[in-house]
Amino acid sequence: MPGGRSLLLAGVIVALAAITGAAWLHEVRPRSAAQPAAQTVSTRAEKPQPPALTADEERFATALWAVHREATRLAVAMSFAGITYQTEDRDARALARKIEPLAKFFHDAEMQVRVMSTPPSLSGTQGQYVDAMALFANAAAEMLKFTEDGDPQRLGDAHRMDVRASEDMLRVGEVLWPGQYKPH
Repeated sequence: MPGGRSLLLAGVIVALAAITGAAWLHEVRPRSAAQPAAQTVSTRAEKPQPPALTADEERFATALWAVHREATRLAVAMSFAGITYQTEDRDARALARKIEPLAKFFHDAEMQVRVMSTPPSLSGTQGQYVDAMALFANAAAEMLKFTEDGDPQRLGDAHRMDVRASEDMLRVGEVLWPGQYKPH
């Protein structure tokens, strides 16, 4: 039905034009006296700033950053390896080749972070990061078990662990590196 498609396209174009016009009008209208620009700025400033890190906390954050930078990159690589397996190649051996070095990294990272000198104020943060690395290592181990036995439940379990580990890593990042770019 060619006429129906043309009408649908025309409807979409009209809707987009209306939305664009409404947005433009919203942006160019004068501010009301009830909400001066100074009040808008002060609303943004109300968000409390985290306290500055002490010298010991800064040393820990710097040492952890070296691990974190690589862990972030490899966490994304692990997610993409699973996605690629599910959507493209379905080659379990290729998946295993991609996951094996990641499993080793996350296991080693867990041990490395566990033994870092940590100020007492950040011991909980360190524990959370250790747990995240352990979850990533366990997720990689589940993916490797999947490549051996083909049980799809393992991929689901690995995905849930990966998501939880990523969330924990982001929480630590908000404490040590507020405003850090979040890749996932």
